[in-house]
Amino acid sequence: MIAHLCKLSRSMLLAVAFAVSTPSAARPVDPLPPVLGEPSKDLVRPGEDLVELAYRHRLGFDAISRLNPQVKVWIPDPGTVVELPTEYVLPEAPRKGLLINVPEMRLYDFTRGGEPEVYAIAIGDDMDPSLVGDFRVGAKRKNPAWTVPASIRAERPELPAVVPPGPDNPLGDHWMTIGNTSYGIHGTNNPWSIGRMATHGCIRLYDDQLAGLFERVPSGTPIRLIYQSVKLGVRSGALYVEAHPDPYRRDAGRLEAAIDRLAAAGLAGYVDLRRLRRAIDAGSGVPVQIGTLPESAPASITSRPAS
Repeated sequence: MIAHLCKLSRSMLLAVAFAVSTPSAARPVDPLPPVLGEPSKDLVRPGEDLVELAYRHRLGFDAISRLNPQVKVWIPDPGTVVELPTEYVLPEAPRKGLLINVPEMRLYDFTRGGEPEVYAIAIGDDMDPSLVGDFRVGAKRKNPAWTVPASIRAERPELPAVVPPGPDNPLGDHWMTIGNTSYGIHGTNNPWSIGRMATHGCIRLYDDQLAGLFERVPSGTPIRLIYQSVKLGVRSGALYVEAHPDPYRRDAGRLEAAIDRLAAAGLAGYVDLRRLRRAIDAGSGVPVQIGTLPESAPASITSRPAS
């Protein structure tokens, strides 16, 4: 028997342990975060493509496109039903200040208390990935000029050394520095880029949404940038996973990590492992149910303090 077990892969061993284990109300558990928002749909308007629909709802383009693979991006038929990514699992991180989950391309604003306001963002591309770590809002500027980095001018020599404020400025009308770095959270003159890997490392929002954030978020506000391409959550007695692409290829072993996290939450034995695997592989970007808790499950499993 031992010889046979030695031939099993780590993922297979985890699956065996996961399938036969049961949660124990007697031991401490590390509860999962909640699922928030509600699923929603809309109809494509005449002459509208998915990029314009994303802008109309202030959502990310890639998120809508992945969720609706059967819909033509550029010439969808008017009246086509499109699912919208308006339901989400909260990332596992302190609920304060600004929280940015890079792979899901969302910014969570906890500065008003209660449930966060959620914004679609653009992130850095492969060559210039966005930051991960803890910072604070640094210097803020309205109508910022863009001093073009030498590396970008080498790629695009037609650019001037400084792009003044105005419609040609990719920073939009507002800029919030990330800590003491050269990176920022800013608006854009290209709303079609939101929800994509489209920046040189900065975090980009729709211009009108960034304007509101700029006015109410003071310098010194905490900013935490995290990298969670797979999130697990609970709502109304059901277990969910929300999986996104891994843009910088940093989340190796995502299935095994999810299984470990569910075991830490005391939820082993309540999850359909095949559903979990399929949802992670699909990376649809919306919560997918992977299990159901019994009515007798302790409240500590399904709740988590806001901290």
